Amino acid sequence: MISIDRVSKQFETSRARRHLALSDISLSVARGEFVSILGPSGCGKSTLLYIVGGFVEQSSGAVIVDDNPVTGPGPDRGPVFQEFALFPWKTVLGNVMYGLDQRGMPKDEALARSRELLTMVKLSGYENFYPKELSGGMKQRVAIARTLAYRPNILLMDEPFGALDAHTRTKLQNDLLGIWEKDRKTVLFVTHSVEEAVFLSDRVVMMTSSPGRIKDIIKINLPRPRERAALLLNRRYQDYVVEIEKMMDEQPETRVS
Repeated sequence: MISIDRVSKQFETSRARRHLALSDISLSVARGEFVSILGPSGCGKSTLLYIVGGFVEQSSGAVIVDDNPVTGPGPDRGPVFQEFALFPWKTVLGNVMYGLDQRGMPKDEALARSRELLTMVKLSGYENFYPKELSGGMKQRVAIARTLAYRPNILLMDEPFGALDAHTRTKLQNDLLGIWEKDRKTVLFVTHSVEEAVFLSDRVVMMTSSPGRIKDIIKINLPRPRERAALLLNRRYQDYVVEIEKMMDEQPETRVS
């Protein structure tokens, strides 16, 4: 579904110096797979996600999605970022319907699709609320519903729960897995949290500090569907968390010159 072949990315800094953010990244993601990218701050994991999304162009290498080279953003790849980016002047329903309206979907069909998704993300009854009237977790649910509305084949998620409190984050992780279980979209998920990566993923891609390279790829052999309470008592789950935490601790501090 996603093929990343020897991708590197170099930026020009404000001092006109060159900064190598990513170096020789190669990774394949299968259709329906949930893959998390984990690494220290500044390792380029978000940059890699933006390259797959077509928002940033790689300096070298290639990204192929469903047999087509990535040359820019497309409706096949749905981004969900930490910043909710909702339209404050639109209601919850209006935000979810926006992309469908832009694509010319008949209003009745767009309305039905949007209401179905709001039920899925547990926001039925909040259709006429505005973003300022919602909690952070509710805003992120709206953002997820808005992305799912146009049926992308791939979800690109950049720390979508990073700004939320621990309780809300846990609830949204559970909700995301519930949504994913229904149609098994391909998910590329960036996170700083080892526990989050292990809980959600089929594989965890561990990156080095800058310039970002792939240090290791850990296959998470845990049963699905996953229940948090059961996993917390699962020795294998605990071993994965400890192993990956040790790898994180071994990373040197990122320095940008």
